[in-house]
Amino acid sequence: MAERSVRVRSVRSDGQVFEYEGDDWRIMSLEGVDFPKFEITQKNRGYGNGSIITGKRKEARDIDLVVRESNRKNNIADRLVAIGFHNSNYEFDLYFTYMGTTRIARGCQLQGAKCPSGNVHDALVLTVSYLHPESDLLGENSESASFTAVDPVWHVTRAYPPGGGKLPYGVVSHATKKVVNYLGSEDTYVKITVEATGLVQGVTVGIGKVSVTVNATLASGDILEVDSEKKTVAVNGADVPPANYDGEFLPGLVLAYGDNVVTVRDAADEGNTAFNAEVAFTGRYGGL
Repeated sequence: MAERSVRVRSVRSDGQVFEYEGDDWRIMSLEGVDFPKFEITQKNRGYGNGSIITGKRKEARDIDLVVRESNRKNNIADRLVAIGFHNSNYEFDLYFTYMGTTRIARGCQLQGAKCPSGNVHDALVLTVSYLHPESDLLGENSESASFTAVDPVWHVTRAYPPGGGKLPYGVVSHATKKVVNYLGSEDTYVKITVEATGLVQGVTVGIGKVSVTVNATLASGDILEVDSEKKTVAVNGADVPPANYDGEFLPGLVLAYGDNVVTVRDAADEGNTAFNAEVAFTGRYGGL
């Protein structure tokens, strides 16, 4: 059975941390992490009843917290910390753990906070409101899939002083296609890394029917990185000139819910597997 608990941690852009559920505070209410607001635009039909849907979008999130101090003897210290931490000059990353599942809202802005001054002997009540500029929440960890596998075959025993030992033998297999199963509720971007182990005369990366070809020759040890979120292509950390790849297709390199066929191959010779490749991604979710 999943853990029935709620925890919220705020990490300020300067590294300071505030726990809304812990030794000093208890969460009374949390709003804005289930579903974002939806906006549908429409116009009246020129003839007949009803409307024509012209567009739809998900809006930014308002995330609201109400927490109560758990030990009123700490009024002085808790109030100083709460007011000092919630400074709108900074950005905040919010980590939500709800019934055992963690999601992250990055780059939040503090749009309101209050800790009323009342009876100095009463437990403090802190109300905080954040604006998350994105509609989606992120998964806790990045995931990755490799295009290279080592299949163990057999071992040969050799005598090594002292104690002896074994020499392992295996077969290294390289794939140019990989099925990646993605279970996020929203499409997510990928970062594809290609490390050459020999001569590679250009690289084509693709997901489904969308592909990007990079006209760059790689020698052994060179590393090519294609990032569809940042919309960048780099070799050994240096940006590849936009004229050397079809960048208009970069935003289309995304994983959708379910099985996705990811392709990484030599653009000039499909049979060339003188490289190791990996695709990495972070899940995106419509709510928690």
